[in-house]
Amino acid sequence: MKTRLTSSAVALALASALSTTACKKPYRVGDHVLVEWEEGRAPYPAYVLEVNGKSRYRVHFDGYDSRWDEDVGIDRIVGPVEGPVAPLPPPQKVERATAAPVGSNKPTGAHGFQPGDRVRVTWRGSVYAAVVIGIEGKDRLLVHYEGHENAWDEVVSLDRVVSRRAP
Repeated sequence: MKTRLTSSAVALALASALSTTACKKPYRVGDHVLVEWEEGRAPYPAYVLEVNGKSRYRVHFDGYDSRWDEDVGIDRIVGPVEGPVAPLPPPQKVERATAAPVGSNKPTGAHGFQPGDRVRVTWRGSVYAAVVIGIEGKDRLLVHYEGHENAWDEVVSLDRVVSRRAP
């Protein structure tokens, strides 16, 4: 004996299946997302660098150098960034790793920039968000473009630095 399913029964079964399997949408390279970096703290903004399967992502945390890039599961991605994000204090592991000995200062060029400063840099007519990761001389900075691989890090002259960005 054949059983015929009504269209409403099929729709209900489909909706039930989707609600249990499609809880989170997949993210793409370049998406700006909020990621739980440390348990119990507010999520940090990050960019998706790579997609490694259906639920694993390599992310770059906004405002931090590439050594803090991390592979995360979709369960740690809270959702997309919507609007401005208030700056958060660095996670404890970052503070411990970057703590300077008492009495020492970060190197600063005559231009006033130092590693960790957030800037906007021109490249081929467009402006990109970057982080200063080194001082290469009195008029040159080593920068990391946020959301991009380390391969794009470069030394730029001060005339390419458009402005500072808020931390």
